[in-house]
Amino acid sequence: MNKTLITADSTCFIPPELISEEVPVIQAEIKTNSGSFRENYEITSENILEYAMRERKVPETVCPSVEDYTLFFEQQLKKASCICHLCCCANIRSSYANAKKAAESFKNVYVADSLQIGGGMLFQIAQAVKLASEGFSPEFIIKSIDELDKHINSTYASKNASWVGYLNLTSKNLSAALDLLQIAPTITIRHGAVISGAVFKNGHEYSERYIRKMLKGKKNIDRSILIISCPKPFIRDIEKYKKEVRKYVSFEKIVFTNIPIRYTCRLGDESLGLHFLNI
Repeated sequence: MNKTLITADSTCFIPPELISEEVPVIQAEIKTNSGSFRENYEITSENILEYAMRERKVPETVCPSVEDYTLFFEQQLKKASCICHLCCCANIRSSYANAKKAAESFKNVYVADSLQIGGGMLFQIAQAVKLASEGFSPEFIIKSIDELDKHINSTYASKNASWVGYLNLTSKNLSAALDLLQIAPTITIRHGAVISGAVFKNGHEYSERYIRKMLKGKKNIDRSILIISCPKPFIRDIEKYKKEVRKYVSFEKIVFTNIPIRYTCRLGDESLGLHFLNI
């Protein structure tokens, strides 16, 4: 039996080519008019977009309760003597508070606030799994996760602002003005804070401008891996994104993952996320 088992919230879809070992995940629920579905397992970003377009509203996300986490930890402790659980950023979801409360019932469950969501969490999960396999303590793993967050560059961009106006997430006048000015909205996750920004398209494909802004001329990028987030199915744009990225940085590995449900409806069907480490 492994000494420490790494578990995580379902806000991140874990690509097997990045983390081959099993990482048990506790699912949030996505509530729609048709029922409740497990995040990333029973409903995809494509489904969410179809629902939002049809109903003109964002489906409700229900985080696991204290009771849900307690049951989850009990089940996972059958596989290991200790658990280190990575939660979605506490400023974005309420899951961290619930997981911490549930962990109080156990002497061998440790909970970390990743300060990230989606693709940014994957670096931390991969490192936690590696450290756990090498026999490091949960306390050391959490400290390592906190330190790694300082090096994570995690951003998302949207093709246009009309989508959020359509769903009444911002005023229609503001979204129309942004589109008229050829501005593509961006979101940056930095140390637990969500920072809004923009990329000027100036007639170019928004993804080209966004990738250029994030990568061109950057000297301190860890070139070992780039994680790209976009709505499933993303097969049609994989080669286009890879080609654009390679104009600026030659990464040893490029891995694709699903975009978090929270941002799917805020960024639309042609949203894009870039996640890499700064040295």
